[in-house]
Amino acid sequence: MSMTRFLAAALLAALAAGCADAARQKIALPPLGAAPAPQTIFGQATLTGDGDPAAPPAPPQVPDRPLTLDECLAIAQKVSPGLDSADQAHLGALWSRWQSITAFLPTAGAEYSAARNYDGRLGSRLRAGLPLPTSAILAGQNSAYTNKYSWQVGVSQPLFAGGQNAANYLLARLGVAAADIKRVQAREDLNLAVKQVYFGILAQEKALDVAKPSVVNLKSHLNVAQNFYDVGMAPKNQVLEADVTLAKAVQEANALERELMVSRARLNIFLRRPVDAPVAVADNLKRNEFPLTLPQCLELGLTDSPELKLGRNQVEAASKNVDVARSGFYPTVGMTYVNSSSGDTPRAHSGGAVDWNVAAVASLNVWEWGRTKAEVEKSKVDLNRAINDLTSLEDETRLEVTSNYQSLISNSLNIEVAAKAVGSAAEDLRMVNERYMEQVATNTEVLDAQTRYSQAQYDYYNALYEYNLAWANLERSLGRPVKPSQGQG
Repeated sequence: MSMTRFLAAALLAALAAGCADAARQKIALPPLGAAPAPQTIFGQATLTGDGDPAAPPAPPQVPDRPLTLDECLAIAQKVSPGLDSADQAHLGALWSRWQSITAFLPTAGAEYSAARNYDGRLGSRLRAGLPLPTSAILAGQNSAYTNKYSWQVGVSQPLFAGGQNAANYLLARLGVAAADIKRVQAREDLNLAVKQVYFGILAQEKALDVAKPSVVNLKSHLNVAQNFYDVGMAPKNQVLEADVTLAKAVQEANALERELMVSRARLNIFLRRPVDAPVAVADNLKRNEFPLTLPQCLELGLTDSPELKLGRNQVEAASKNVDVARSGFYPTVGMTYVNSSSGDTPRAHSGGAVDWNVAAVASLNVWEWGRTKAEVEKSKVDLNRAINDLTSLEDETRLEVTSNYQSLISNSLNIEVAAKAVGSAAEDLRMVNERYMEQVATNTEVLDAQTRYSQAQYDYYNALYEYNLAWANLERSLGRPVKPSQGQG
């Protein structure tokens, strides 16, 4: 009797807890009445069902003029298969959330059967010419064959699952949040990759603009050296030295031109265009004042970084997995309703009688050799690992933000120094050329001055490139764009 009373009390307690648990949950249907607005041309094919998913609509038309950075980013985001995959993963997470919601809702089922039975004893009596037994006659049976029809309709409603359903629902919500964070990650990674290519094209164009005049100047100097040699005013080695220097400058210009073609092809890939399609970018390599301090950047990075947001999401998910594992310690309670009928006609009615029953069912695993406890302990270990990973990720974010910020400041200072060096190198080259024309300076001095001038220009444009790239890398670390006029907030 004590065991019976204990089970009855446990059943009532679980039923009350289940009702309270259901009352606490605020469940809303996911926004799936209409397909989410696709952000990519791939999504337009796969979500709306118009067209072949394997052949998405044609990419947006690229204007026949130099493209700005914002235009390149907008087009790349529209045609990126990676972003579309992130959108699809988010849609899948929404469906998973709805799947977890259905665990709270009743389920219904129906069953219908038709059977034909043969009674061997009655068949033997009929073949022997013997009359049917009185019991068969009273049952309305006039042959050895009988038909049996039945139907059954049932409804089942879970009341309490030890908190497992609630934990799974919260896990699914975290899955939606994680998918949304990964969409941001994919977009920010794409933006950084496009910016790297865009700034690389501008830097290579500037380097080529330096290399081509350098080749022209070296050719002119070679002609001067050849003329001096022809009239006996300079030795042959000066002509040879100028010729070798010119050949090296031509090789560097050719290499820069090929690298520029590859970078343009890479940009065309991001824009989903043929790799050899002509593409030009607008020049925006400039130095803007960065509006944030390092402490502000650290605060934003620790708040807005998608990697840290995802890490916090994983900690919450690991915590909910502990609750899922603990649900094995509690009973499950449910209620069922079954309505059934049977008969010898296809309508499965026997004198109009219909049977039904309502039952409340509770089940509890009493002994599993510590299986549930092992699951709980393992989930706790996973939670501790997620917390440790988040701590490490916070440290990495601090270091990455600091590194990118210091790189930005360093390249900002280098721009000022390099700009002064360009002016000094230009004046130095002019003076050495004039002295050489008067045969006061040597051939080597002219070539060295030309090299210094070209290198100063390279250094200036490279500092601009590195500055803009450091800005883009810092934005990626912060998880948000930073405009030149924007402050914190």
